[in-house]
Amino acid sequence: MGATTFWLFRALNKPHSALISYPIEFVFNKDSTVVMNPLPTAIKIDVSSGGWNLFRRTLIFGVDPLKVELDNPSEVNFLTQSFLSPIVEDQLEGLTINYIVTDTLFLNIERKITKRMRLTVDSLSLSLEEDYQLISSIVIQPDHMMLIGPESIINSFETDFDITPDENRIDEDFDDIVKIPIVFEDLIQSDPSEVNVSFEVDKFKNVKIGVPIILQNFPINRMPVLIDSIVNLTYRVKESFEGEFSVDNFQVVLDYDSVETDSLGVPVLMKYPDSLQQVSMDPQKVRFLY
Repeated sequence: MGATTFWLFRALNKPHSALISYPIEFVFNKDSTVVMNPLPTAIKIDVSSGGWNLFRRTLIFGVDPLKVELDNPSEVNFLTQSFLSPIVEDQLEGLTINYIVTDTLFLNIERKITKRMRLTVDSLSLSLEEDYQLISSIVIQPDHMMLIGPESIINSFETDFDITPDENRIDEDFDDIVKIPIVFEDLIQSDPSEVNVSFEVDKFKNVKIGVPIILQNFPINRMPVLIDSIVNLTYRVKESFEGEFSVDNFQVVLDYDSVETDSLGVPVLMKYPDSLQQVSMDPQKVRFLY
């Protein structure tokens, strides 16, 4: 045991060379920047020194990392051996730096910016139950957010940001909290992270009604006899309003000026309730005889 200890002490007193992996730390303003990729944590250096010093600097005691100050981190994409060499020599006192093995350290740090964005909900993206429709405007509170993150990503967004409720087959008025979906959550933040969305829906149904055609502006001595005297109107209406409309609420006119031939004319829907949707008429041309 004594001989081994004596040999170890003699060996440590002699000069040695070694390839070491030394920790490195980058010093910069982290509040105004975003690190896009993990930063290098060590560099490889070939050094010479007394065995005790090498042992102390690399094995026994916790070592202070090399500190590399970056004044404009978003402008620095890489650090070369020539840049690192004086930093290493200055901070690793007591070691002879033979050469730096690490050729280049690559950095990807971007400036952090903030962008105000208007929040929107695309009505076509809402998942509504069959036959249900949106009957109000969509209210978002607050109606904007601040998006915070790396410059390249934030600037890729337009000024409008779409959000969509997660609920499916909505069949009643909606008033709930919706989370703002953020990609790259490790790099980007939104303020706020969620908003309140509200809107109204109602059930609609298709209704068909037969409406007689009214002749208009035909000469008294040239009044036609309609073969197609009734047209079928199809419209979409709130289910709760289905029974509120009758033939009297509609008016279909065949005007003399719209007659295409001596036996064919184009009727026009002149009157119908404003609350109806998707009103269509069949047939679109009617037959008659003189």
